Amino acid sequence: MKKRIYLNMALLTSIAILLISIILCLVFYHQFSKQIKKGLREQAQVFLNDNTESALSELQFIEERYLRATLILNNGDVLFDNTSEAQSLENHLERTEVFEAIKYGDGESSRYSQTLGLRTYYYAIRLTDGSVLRLAKTNQSILGLFTTVLPIVVAVIFLVIAISYIVAARLTTHIVAPINKINLDGELSSPYDELAPLIRTISGQRKKIAEDFAAMQKVQDTIHAITENMNEGMLMVGAGGIILSINRSATKIFDTDSSFEGHNIRELSRDLSFINAIQKALSGDGGNMIFTKNSKIYNVLISPVFETGAILFLLDITEKARADERRREFSANVSHELKTPLTSIYGNAEMLYEGMVKEKDKQSFYEKIKKEASQLMILIEDIIKISELDEKNDVSQLETLELASLTAECKESLAQKAAEYSIKINIKGKGYINGNRTMIREMIYNLLDNAIKYNKQNGSVYVEVSEEHGKTKIALTDTGIGIPQNEQERIFERFYRTDRSRSKKTGGTGLGLAIVKHIVMAHSGSIKMTSKPEKGTKIIIYFPNVKELN
Repeated sequence: MKKRIYLNMALLTSIAILLISIILCLVFYHQFSKQIKKGLREQAQVFLNDNTESALSELQFIEERYLRATLILNNGDVLFDNTSEAQSLENHLERTEVFEAIKYGDGESSRYSQTLGLRTYYYAIRLTDGSVLRLAKTNQSILGLFTTVLPIVVAVIFLVIAISYIVAARLTTHIVAPINKINLDGELSSPYDELAPLIRTISGQRKKIAEDFAAMQKVQDTIHAITENMNEGMLMVGAGGIILSINRSATKIFDTDSSFEGHNIRELSRDLSFINAIQKALSGDGGNMIFTKNSKIYNVLISPVFETGAILFLLDITEKARADERRREFSANVSHELKTPLTSIYGNAEMLYEGMVKEKDKQSFYEKIKKEASQLMILIEDIIKISELDEKNDVSQLETLELASLTAECKESLAQKAAEYSIKINIKGKGYINGNRTMIREMIYNLLDNAIKYNKQNGSVYVEVSEEHGKTKIALTDTGIGIPQNEQERIFERFYRTDRSRSKKTGGTGLGLAIVKHIVMAHSGSIKMTSKPEKGTKIIIYFPNVKELN
């Protein structure tokens, strides 16, 4: 601003000085020319009553530096000239001022010399004897006068420019000081009336900008809160594969932090299919892919954003993928488990139908068919049970249950089987839970049934119910054959059997412990097992007790 004020002042002042100088030169030149003409007339009037001889005697004393005097005969010949030899001058009869003086008594004219840049004024009068006296005075032309004055004008302009700079600096400081003191963060007030409309506009714009910024900040904070707290990983990638944004879930997936923003996506993952999918999205072709990282499976949804960007969402589908795998495995196992007894039933029935069995052996074939059919019914019932448990997300018909009493009921139901194996079942303690009676009874029944079937002759089963660390605990220990260490992790899998020959002999389906685990999980419980081959197995289950649920 200071520079502009200075330049404007200097320019305006220079133009003003130049114009004033030109005007003054014109006025001065006009007045000076007028004065010259007047002086020539007055001086010529002195010789008005003289004749040639008397005029000649007086002209001898006029110095050429003040005035040029020329005496001309009435025929135009030059008789005398105080600046030149008369004989060398041409005839002056055709000169305007001479011609007019002879004819009218006096005459005047002026002539401009392009070579010298001078203008000469002439005034002539007719003497009493008819000769002509001409007086002349030379003056600078207007251009010459301006050229003479120009150095002074330029000097004045430079002086004015220097003064303008100082004045502009002080004036600007004086003008701008109140403006600089305006606090844009506080209440705006105008130091000058002329600035009031501008201040009002600025104030309104500032308020609108503040409101817009606050709204944008609120939206940004909301989006940031959503993206930071969403379970899905989110990445925004710009041109060249540069990471523009990465949320908290994505940093956990890739074992990094938000400082990775600004890095290339290749530094985050070397998976070629992942990189290629992003490159396709950056080219405008979105899609999805399955991506595996740290033993977890993710469904990656990739969409192009504008022309050079892409956004990625990583959905953890590990549990779903594993559930699908378990479902496929379960279906395959169900088919296999059903096929075995059905094949046996079909084979025995066909042999009986074709009359290939002797009369004395038919009874044993009937018994085999009945046994296989019974085993098939048990298997189907277990499959239905575990399918129902898979479908149920919560447990209904809850009631307060005492686990030791339910265990005693199951013991009673299995008394005959326990007697066949000479197994003693011991129950002690007491503990309450909220649960579904049918499901909890099914759980205890399966545990006792397994403890009897996989026990040794004259073995024992110990069931202890107690309160521990705010939980209701039921621990079942047997003295059976135990489970090898390398198979203990898979014992709760569906259709998994540690001793298939024994399971076939005892009629096990391989679903009992899987059903037990489902029931425990459905009641927000936990289950663990310890076992040693030929020493026995201990299964411990914890449930939230009644007080905790209430």
